[in-house]
Amino acid sequence: MNTPDDYLERARLAGLVDEVRGHRYVADQYDDPFTARPQVLVEYCDPGLPEDAEALSELCDRVRKRHTDTEAVLLRVSGGVPLPEPWRPRLTYIRHDRPANATAPRPGSPGTTVDVRPAAPGDDARVHAWLVRAYRNAYPGLEVDAEHAGIKVVLTNPGRRSFIAQVAGVPIGHGTVLTDERDEVTGEAFAELVDILIDDAEHRREATTALVAAAARATVPRRLCGHVVHPHEPEPARHADMVLQTLLRSDWSVDHAFWERTW
Repeated sequence: MNTPDDYLERARLAGLVDEVRGHRYVADQYDDPFTARPQVLVEYCDPGLPEDAEALSELCDRVRKRHTDTEAVLLRVSGGVPLPEPWRPRLTYIRHDRPANATAPRPGSPGTTVDVRPAAPGDDARVHAWLVRAYRNAYPGLEVDAEHAGIKVVLTNPGRRSFIAQVAGVPIGHGTVLTDERDEVTGEAFAELVDILIDDAEHRREATTALVAAAARATVPRRLCGHVVHPHEPEPARHADMVLQTLLRSDWSVDHAFWERTW
C-alpha cells in the first residue's frame, strides 16, 4: 500500500516538490475538466501551511509566477481547516462516519415508502440522465455536454454500482458509487459516492438516507466518501453550503477540501 511518503517521493522524482517557509508542497498545472479553466493544483501541502498566512501568500505568488497562463490555484487542505478570503471552497470531500453495516429499513416495512434496488442494465439511460443533471447543477451557467468525458468515466468505471430509489415501483432517483478508488496522496482505498439525485421532493430525505445506507453496505470494508461542489455563483454557492452543513450534522465529517484562489 502506498503512503504519503511514497507520494512525496514520486513527486520529488518528478520535480514537483517545493517548500515555502519550511512547509513542503506539491504543485503542477491542472486544467479543470469541466470549465477548462487553466489552474495550478497544489495536491499536497504540509499540515501547517494552510494556517500560516505568510506561507499561503508566498505560495500563491510563487505558483503564479511559475504558471503564468493560469487563472487560479487549488489547494488541498486536510480536515475542516478554513482558509481566509479571498480563498473560497471549491470541492469538499466528506467521510461517512456511521458503521457501514448499520441496519437499514427493509423495503415495505412499516413506516417506509421508498424501496431501493440495485440498478439493472435497463436503468443505464436514466442513471446517465441523472448524472448529466448533477454535473450541470454543479456548474451552473455551463451547459455540460451529455457526452462529456467526465460523465463517461463514471458510467464506464468497472467499479461502478448504481442503486435506484423507487416508490410503488416507479424510479424517483439514484445513488451511484465507485467502489474501487484510491486517494492519490494517502494511498488509502475508498469508495466514492459520486452522486445522489432524487426527483421526488416529498420522498427526498427518505430516499437519500436509504441510498446512502445501500452504498455503505455495498462497499464494506472500504470507507465511503462523498463530495460537495461549491459553485461560484452566490445562490448556488449558498445552497451547496446548506447541503454540506446538513450532511455534517448527520453521519458525515470533512475529510479534506480543495480551496480556490483566483488571480
